[in-house]
Amino acid sequence: MNQEANPYKSSSTRESSEAADSDSLLKPAVPVWYWTVAVVALLWNVMGCVAFATELFAQEAAIKSWTAEQKEWAQSIPGWIYFVYGVAVISGVGGSIGLLMRKAWSIGLFAICLVTVIVQMVYTMIIAGGLQVLGPSALIMPALVISLAAILLWFSWFSKGSGWLDVVSQTLPNEGAVSKGS
Repeated sequence: MNQEANPYKSSSTRESSEAADSDSLLKPAVPVWYWTVAVVALLWNVMGCVAFATELFAQEAAIKSWTAEQKEWAQSIPGWIYFVYGVAVISGVGGSIGLLMRKAWSIGLFAICLVTVIVQMVYTMIIAGGLQVLGPSALIMPALVISLAAILLWFSWFSKGSGWLDVVSQTLPNEGAVSKGS
């Protein structure tokens, strides 16, 4: 039905309908798998927050079954590394929320996440001797965490390049609008 021929539709309703039509034409389509990646990223990073909280507030219970050498190593980790760990998980959650909101600032948050994860893992596993105390199999989780942080940073760059982030709604000018200069 022609909107102009419908006397019961207000002009503001017609304008908002036209704006919605123009928005759908200007916004690039986001594939379903984008949303799947964004949701999985959020779930992964929330799990990181849970692991961080467990390590921070329930470390004694978490390491109860460890050997004396492993407990000593865990308790020797300095406080600043927990700060770095907290920044990593918070920036990961923030970046994931940014993906869900389709915001380009998720790139910066994922970059912070990757850098802090690398600092944390290099310190705990190599400098503090976690690899010697826990054994080579202990590298699986750090390798997974670093890899996923790098993949999420890449994905946010890819999404920005695909036009899926920071999509600004644009509307067409009103046809009947009178300019101030006229």
